[in-house]
Amino acid sequence: MSKAKTRRNPNADLLKAVREHKEQILKVYEQIDHDKPLLLLDFQRMKLHTYPYDDYKSRLREKSQAALNAEYERALAKNKVFVLVWDRATRRLVTTAFRRA
Repeated sequence: MSKAKTRRNPNADLLKAVREHKEQILKVYEQIDHDKPLLLLDFQRMKLHTYPYDDYKSRLREKSQAALNAEYERALAKNKVFVLVWDRATRRLVTTAFRRA
């Protein structure tokens, strides 16, 4: 990726990973949808982790909890799947959401 594109969208690689794993993400989400899940894609391992939302949120600082809650609730209200993507190498955490159907 060129430097200019990287500056415009520094998280494009993380969002692309979500798009490429959308089917897997949807399959996992449908299996645990009733548990109010939080899905986290590990960018290095390309492995999907699931957590109970409240358990994951409780590990965050108060300000981060509020931000996570707002984004998560907005996604649910629009019938979207909410995904966190973590890049351990660059220490980036990105949130995204997409429609189920």
